[in-house]
Amino acid sequence: MDARAEIDTARMLARGGDVMAAVSRLRAAAESAADPSPFLFEIGNIAKSVGLFEEAYQAFRAVLEHRPQSIEAATNLANTVVALGAYDSAAAILANVKQVAPSHPLVDGSICDLMLAAGRVEDAAACYEDLTARHPTFGPGHANRAEALAKLGRDEEALESLDEAARINPDDGRIVLNRAFSKLALGRLEDGFQDYEARLSPDLPTSPIRRNLKAARWTGETSLDGPLLVVAEQGLGDELRFAALLPALARLVPTLAIECDPRLVDLLSRSIPGATVVGFSRRKDGRRPVFDYRDLPFQPAAWIEAGSLPLMLRAFNPTSLCQPGFLRPDPAQVSGLRQQLSHGDPRSRLVGLVWGSGAADPSRARFYPELGEWRPVLNTPGIRFVDLQYIPSDEDRAILSGFMDGEIANPAGVDKRHDLSAAAALAAALDAVVGVSSSVTALAGAVGTPTLEVVPERIWVPSMQDRQAWLGDIRTVFPDRPGDWPVAMVQAAEHLKRIAEV
Repeated sequence: MDARAEIDTARMLARGGDVMAAVSRLRAAAESAADPSPFLFEIGNIAKSVGLFEEAYQAFRAVLEHRPQSIEAATNLANTVVALGAYDSAAAILANVKQVAPSHPLVDGSICDLMLAAGRVEDAAACYEDLTARHPTFGPGHANRAEALAKLGRDEEALESLDEAARINPDDGRIVLNRAFSKLALGRLEDGFQDYEARLSPDLPTSPIRRNLKAARWTGETSLDGPLLVVAEQGLGDELRFAALLPALARLVPTLAIECDPRLVDLLSRSIPGATVVGFSRRKDGRRPVFDYRDLPFQPAAWIEAGSLPLMLRAFNPTSLCQPGFLRPDPAQVSGLRQQLSHGDPRSRLVGLVWGSGAADPSRARFYPELGEWRPVLNTPGIRFVDLQYIPSDEDRAILSGFMDGEIANPAGVDKRHDLSAAAALAAALDAVVGVSSSVTALAGAVGTPTLEVVPERIWVPSMQDRQAWLGDIRTVFPDRPGDWPVAMVQAAEHLKRIAEV
């Protein structure tokens, strides 16, 4: 058996959206091989890259049974355990490996990565500083140092580290993508969105695959013999952010078609008159979205990804292209919800609250504060809070209500997860929204409701003239020290006081 050929074939299958076929092929090869370690190691790499961490854990453990001295397998096992949120277990693994390889860059880098994942950002930045000084040609050290520096708001230094990482590993699309985020955070929009194209690299486990889409990718021409199809690629929050450019695009091309989450079809059809809006046919292969256009009811003349619209339209001054509150929910539904929540009192200041998300995996946990951290916000006088959670919230809402004088309202008859037209109407019925960064706050900004996102650290979405990218009045509050929720919540409460006084 040609092990190299088998592994290359498995990698091609995984890049093509067939992760399970790749894993099955490698597993079969491992069972028939005298030394199954290379195949097991590749199973671990593929599974880890697409977020199948339990599968990756088992694979790297199996490698170590055959090759107990493998530094690569041990560090990958530790990194997988970090992804599962078991930081103490990962630290124990790395401590043991450190005894075997006291100055190996993979081991030292994994120790820094653990600090970063655990929220010890300043310690991680210092750790990476030492790592890159001792191992200056270790590209991941520079790349991950940049991530820590970006979280600390040190974006110029982060860019320097990313440039060095790109010099060492010029073909690594992850480095270019992270460089895009730092540039965007600095407001360097043209360069940032140029680098953002790296998200489409097929080597990235999150890049989309499109099947049965025969038209050419759009190059900017406005004379098209047929509709221009804007295709989806990201999660719901990013769909909403990039959709803010659709009204401007509709004015440029003769016919516009939009692919989106099926839950957005009615809302976008109302908001972009004349556009053809279709729900996507999408499956997930690990973290990679696979879109199929076999049943598309029309043939587009060209297509473009929603995330590439800022670059294609040169949307580097959003006030000239994007109207705040571009989504238009049903006015009658908005009025009815406002009446229901205010109990007929026009003086009520209604503020939506979102404190969690359905994407609560360990890597996202730091973005969601403990419920008790919300006390300063909840005790803002003159405000009646409304539950905007789209996941089960009765238990949390009861706890949060105990921190305030009154109760958090939960509007009856609104399916906030599946009926996004109703969720948009609810957001539009409010005077403001405050919450963690999520699709809920993106939806609120998209309908034009003043929105405050409370985050534990700097995020990449660029802020321009007090607007977060192209949505409506979204402002982001974050502390100088990453993870300092008390400071962020006090800042958020101060913003809400001004809203209450209007």
